[in-house]
Amino acid sequence: MNDEAVKPPCTVTPERALPLLECVGIAKRFGPVLANSGVDLTVHAGQIVAILGENGAGKSTLMSVIAGRYRPDEGELRLDGRPVHFTSPAQALQRGIGMVYQRFMLIGPLTVAENILLAADAARMKDEKRHTLATVTARITELAERYGLQVDPRARIRDLSMGERQRVEILKLLVQDARILIFDEPTAVLAQPEVEGLFEVFRKLKADGRGILFITHKLEEVLSAADRIAILRRGRIVAQTEPCKINNKLELARLMVGRELVLRVDKPDIPLGETVFEARGLSSPAFEDIRFAVRKGEVFSIVGVAGNGQEALAEAVAGTVAAASGSVAFMGREFSAREWHASRDRQNAGGIAYVPEDRHHIGSIAGMGLRENFFLTRRDAAGDGPWLDAERMEQETREAINRFNIVTHNTATLAGSLSGGNLQKLLLAREMARNPGLFIAEQPTQGLDIKATEDVWAAILAQREHSGVLIVTGDLKEALSLSDRIGVMFRGRLLDIIDTRDAERVERIGLLMAGTVQG
Repeated sequence: MNDEAVKPPCTVTPERALPLLECVGIAKRFGPVLANSGVDLTVHAGQIVAILGENGAGKSTLMSVIAGRYRPDEGELRLDGRPVHFTSPAQALQRGIGMVYQRFMLIGPLTVAENILLAADAARMKDEKRHTLATVTARITELAERYGLQVDPRARIRDLSMGERQRVEILKLLVQDARILIFDEPTAVLAQPEVEGLFEVFRKLKADGRGILFITHKLEEVLSAADRIAILRRGRIVAQTEPCKINNKLELARLMVGRELVLRVDKPDIPLGETVFEARGLSSPAFEDIRFAVRKGEVFSIVGVAGNGQEALAEAVAGTVAAASGSVAFMGREFSAREWHASRDRQNAGGIAYVPEDRHHIGSIAGMGLRENFFLTRRDAAGDGPWLDAERMEQETREAINRFNIVTHNTATLAGSLSGGNLQKLLLAREMARNPGLFIAEQPTQGLDIKATEDVWAAILAQREHSGVLIVTGDLKEALSLSDRIGVMFRGRLLDIIDTRDAERVERIGLLMAGTVQG
């Protein structure tokens, strides 16, 4: 949706209508950090409410309070006008509130029906009868037909795409009669056709009288899908409005951050250098016969809908997991897939730097400070011999914090307490400090707000001066903004490699990602 798009008509909720859900004066603290303060929010039956805010604004905390994951320190929740107190997500779901998290909670080897049966029995009240596989399968089929959530109840989760897994998570809540469904960045793992499909599901749920809350950073989604918008800043709701009252995305962004903000990317041309990395027929169970090269000064992006082999490919290129076959060339030297996995060349300075998709569990250690996390992959830079140089570590970490605009109290702050954007910038700073020959970033701005995205993009483009850059992303806009060339993956194969200056071929990328055309 562009800035000049026609505004949707305003929806009218009768004043006499009792809200499904009310948040009244909700506050939540984590130690000295006030994550939410005095939050008032309502959700009516048949209403879609978008939750907007910068990273660290308190959106996920508020949704977790509503879903029973956290107990509020102040204020109360009301369902149908009556106060409720939840001690767990299961208890919230028993009362009709469920949440679909960014990272799905499904068991890969089990079928769709088995996953939903397990969840339904886990949330079952003591006086309720146990569900059976037959009754759950029948209910899945009925709900899938009603809401457009097509999925085979007999399919195993590990064989499903990310979009199909998301449908399973929604069905899991609907089988348990959820009336209020909460979504955390639901479109982050979807291709554009799947995004439209998800919003059609939202509209059907709305028509059936259910309430929808969804967190997103994508302003065009808010304007096209929401009935009402709640904007959080520093733990407080600073504005509530309707899409019909917003003139364009710039106005919405200004409300979100409290200042004029446009996502800009300055990408000056720089000369291309030598080929730093080449994949030569890499194959594994998740991908097949992958071939591409990256040159110094170039950003090469691999795009695709989540679940098409990109994550496994990124790990193989980084060398953290060995591909089953094929070889790579790095700085002119050739390695078999297994040699590359064991090679010191990729681990040393001038080798490979890798920012994984899972910044919380793989890229960092939540219970350690920023200083320790900054040297996790740079032990040799932390001191001489077996001794750590605390003064050097402190100085370098402070310099990185200042250079990358990382918002934190000090270097002792635990990594787990940082917002997603600030943690991502810490990982970028750490990996770039290794002076790599190839810099790899997987889903570099997934879940980040506009300002954090702008900072990350600027850092990635600056890195071209020093190395080749490989980006793995499901965000086509991101790939087009940063890349010189784009490789499109579908079902484990690299279908095509497209020069971003070729406008006619660029138009095909979305179709390639969806698998509707072949390279």
